[in-house]
Amino acid sequence: MNRRDVYLLRTETGWQVLGRRGGADGTEVAHYFEREEDARLMLQRMLDTVAPELSNWAKMPPPQRR
Repeated sequence: MNRRDVYLLRTETGWQVLGRRGGADGTEVAHYFEREEDARLMLQRMLDTVAPELSNWAKMPPPQRR
């Protein structure tokens, strides 16, 4: 139950940040954004809420400016 997944997804109308606790059958929360920058801020906030002893996240590259 300690597993946590966080996804940044591109949608037809913007961006979605999906968080899941407990694996594939766990509890999900979704946030929708028009701007990628706002979605990435939420993604980072979600990653920051995990206790350091449970955190084993892959490092994200910084967003590239277009």
